[in-house]
Amino acid sequence: MCLLYITLGLIFLITKEKVAIHFFINAHHYPFLDLLFKYGTDLGDGFVTAVLVLPIGVLMFKKYGYSTFVLGWSSLIFTGFLAQFLKRVVYPNAERPIKFIGEHLLYIVPDVEMHEMNSFPSGHTATAFAFFAFVTMVYFKKNQSMQLVMGLLAVFVGYSRMYLSLHFLEDVVAGACIGLVAYMLAHILVAILPFKKSIVN
Repeated sequence: MCLLYITLGLIFLITKEKVAIHFFINAHHYPFLDLLFKYGTDLGDGFVTAVLVLPIGVLMFKKYGYSTFVLGWSSLIFTGFLAQFLKRVVYPNAERPIKFIGEHLLYIVPDVEMHEMNSFPSGHTATAFAFFAFVTMVYFKKNQSMQLVMGLLAVFVGYSRMYLSLHFLEDVVAGACIGLVAYMLAHILVAILPFKKSIVN
């Protein structure tokens, strides 16, 4: 599901101009979606997801020991490092939609804190993809239906960033890739650590 989303995103980026894509998304706004995406985007917040790892790790401690905590938190740490390095060091001048397009041309959801710079990549999207990959590993390794749900939740966060005019599609697609790479790095880390009980074995 996640790879399909990334592939579709890349196709749109290759065939359409990023501002045109953003205008299309921005034109389809409704009060219910304003509320849904305004609060639902926090599923990709680094602090929120870091806190959520704690009860998951506690619930699975008897089965997997400390490995669940390490997998969850290292996924988020790797995600944060990669995303912030790109934002702050490699692409510090990447403009967000309200700066690149102009706030007067966009519909802005009320009471959403807007930013002008550090657009690339989307940190919330990266965090969401890493976190829901982690949740899938913990609970749904053999449940394809729930894997689809987890993938959709990650996509939901990515779309929310565009709906709220906080990111362009290119930022979100890059964030999705970063999140998956960060999770895979964390998975490798946990696999090589000498846990007595490990979630990745």
